[in-house]
Amino acid sequence: MFPGILDHIRISCSPEVSVRVRGEWFAVPCTRSSTTVRFVGEEALRKYQKLRPQSSHVSGREEKIYQIRKTKGGAILDPDDQVNHVLDDNDFVSVVLETDKPNPVTAPAEIHYVPEQVPGKFKIPSEYLTLDGYNLIPDDLIKLGKGMYKIKLSQESQARVNRSREMLERILKENKVAYGVNTGFGKFATTVISEEKIIELQENLIRSHSAGVGTPLSPEKTRMLMALRINVLAKGFSGISLETLNRVINAFNASCLPWVPEKGTVGASGDLAPLGPFGTGSDRRRQNVESRIWMGRG
Repeated sequence: MFPGILDHIRISCSPEVSVRVRGEWFAVPCTRSSTTVRFVGEEALRKYQKLRPQSSHVSGREEKIYQIRKTKGGAILDPDDQVNHVLDDNDFVSVVLETDKPNPVTAPAEIHYVPEQVPGKFKIPSEYLTLDGYNLIPDDLIKLGKGMYKIKLSQESQARVNRSREMLERILKENKVAYGVNTGFGKFATTVISEEKIIELQENLIRSHSAGVGTPLSPEKTRMLMALRINVLAKGFSGISLETLNRVINAFNASCLPWVPEKGTVGASGDLAPLGPFGTGSDRRRQNVESRIWMGRG
């Protein structure tokens, strides 16, 4: 994971460079062939500080650029290099700000998560709420959204999840057909997917549904979304592995929350687009897919 806030610069053939800073886009003039990477990054940061869009939550700090990298591959860019020498059309560049980098450790080559600091102070709770898939009530959901409890699964729920997973693995081992597991979706329900493509099928499903737009859900609403999904999965009907479900729970308990755009849907279902970022933030095997997350800070 790259340290800090990653702000993306798209290079095009036009005399402008579209620069993304903490979820906001700015047009940076780039009319001279001698324009440097440093200029693009600093000009975008200047515009961000001047306009202070609604999404801005860092105030009273002096913002400085820590590093500029290519998003794909993670190569560090020399700020003094000319843009047209080091970047191709539609290249993306990541700018790490000094005030947001959690540590100076060099990140892996690929960006998997784009962390963003939750506004204000957040204290990780010490008390747990046990979920079994059936006992979540509205009052408790609101408290989970406010970050008043961590989540853990009941023993009965864990047993159901394990039994469901064992059944799913048995179906695959016996070469049986299960919709959405080893088949396509919708009109492609009769298309059987080969065993070596099953993981790719699931990854592509999540990617294709990560199509939301607009400002993100607040951390409070995102916690509620996660809590609802954890509660549903705790029923033990989905075939999810206990390992994966615990990964989601651990993320919730650490206030490591997916960045879920407010707008967007897929077909007739209203929850698929919001659940796309939820899935990409939880899938450790995902490659070359960019996902943003809220990071809780004490």
